[in-house]
Amino acid sequence: MTAAAPAPVIVSPDETRKKQVRLLFRSPSFLTGLFLVGIWVVCAIFGSWLAPYDPAGSASDILSKNLPPSAAHWFGTDQLGRDVLSRTIAGARSILIIAPAATLLGTVLGTALGLITGYFRGLVDDVVSRIIDAFLSIPLVITGLIALTALGPSTIGVIVVIGMVFTPVIARTVRAAVLAERELEYVAAARLRREGGWHIMFVEILPNVMGPVLVEFTVRLGYAIFTTATLSFLGFGVEPSTPDWGLAIFQHYALLNAGIWWSVLFPALAIASLVVGVNLIADSVAAVFEQ
Repeated sequence: MTAAAPAPVIVSPDETRKKQVRLLFRSPSFLTGLFLVGIWVVCAIFGSWLAPYDPAGSASDILSKNLPPSAAHWFGTDQLGRDVLSRTIAGARSILIIAPAATLLGTVLGTALGLITGYFRGLVDDVVSRIIDAFLSIPLVITGLIALTALGPSTIGVIVVIGMVFTPVIARTVRAAVLAERELEYVAAARLRREGGWHIMFVEILPNVMGPVLVEFTVRLGYAIFTTATLSFLGFGVEPSTPDWGLAIFQHYALLNAGIWWSVLFPALAIASLVVGVNLIADSVAAVFEQ
């Protein structure tokens, strides 16, 4: 007599997500990235209390300008006598507002566009895919500069431009995931129940492509931080008096020839540490959700 085959073990989506979260918090890379990002999030929220000096203030004594790191000013002072440590702490706020907001905007628009093109296919998919290919052929920073030159530099403008630039990239990734999902049995069952296309896309398919969407969000966040800093360096970011890492590098990099390195080094290290932290998180999320 042949023994009956064991019944397949069915794992619910909730259990799968819980397992993925547990794997994330066991990853040294994820925890290291979370620590680095967490430091700057704390600085962005509590910067006015953590900064030892007024980040926006300037000293009236000419002798306090361009002072090297010391016990009084750990990161030195800039060419206006402002404390570099205080401005580095306060500079986290602008970049951690602009970059996540731009990434969220691009993720929402890109996900919606990817769902529509991947599910409906046909003429809509062909037209939108050609437009996406045209956008992707232009470097991100060049596209941002062209748009900001037309719109004028502002915080809202930077958020919108970066979000719109990310939209085609995310849409392509989501479209590929949707193309695989739309052929599965649960989608066919939804069609048999006479569910509408919009219901199938956003209620049936979307929860099953959230893994790639989350991966795209974390990856694009790192690019958004770097792009925000680059645009500020080129003069298309925040107001000149606002503490900002990219702007600080732009305002002081000419002083490197005079041996005044601290006004550039510490904002640059801040950008690097934040990007590294986000990339560590992104790599960990990709490793867990794409396995």
